[in-house]
Amino acid sequence: MTISSHRVPLTARPKDLAMFVYFVSHIPTTILMDAVPLYPSFMKTLIQPLLDFQVWYVENFRDPFMADRELIWFNTFLHLEGLVQLPIFFYAAWALYNNKRSIALWICVYAAHVTTTVLPCLTTLALGKPSDFPFEISDNQKTFLLSVYSPFFFFPLWMLVECFGRVRSHEGISSKKTK
Repeated sequence: MTISSHRVPLTARPKDLAMFVYFVSHIPTTILMDAVPLYPSFMKTLIQPLLDFQVWYVENFRDPFMADRELIWFNTFLHLEGLVQLPIFFYAAWALYNNKRSIALWICVYAAHVTTTVLPCLTTLALGKPSDFPFEISDNQKTFLLSVYSPFFFFPLWMLVECFGRVRSHEGISSKKTK
């Protein structure tokens, strides 16, 4: 079996296009929102607009995770996003654009990691008691936040299943070549 070396356009690969958009959209979100706590203190004046935006976001959307910097588990997730996931976003976008088959394994690793980090957020929102939050959150606000966080669980879960299938099919191709 010969594998073609020409690049199939991203628009002809709708699943890859969806993953590409997902990874590209996460780059500015991570840099401008989620990784802000990682920036060194000497940058405070430079990042003040980002800090102000976070305050506005918390006040308007009542996100308890972004509000409470004492949540060690959540801050650990933010550090992982900035230090581990951000480089993967760039690599995955490049690899998907260029139709690199090897990206499927990296997406599996990323997606397994993300689903296990978003799930505690979802369960805390869905099952948390008032004392679990730094301020009062109405049921409507919880529902809204669940709708905001849920796609970051379900889309990576879909990517995990999709790319695991790709890894398995590549495994089959490789084993046939060695026989």
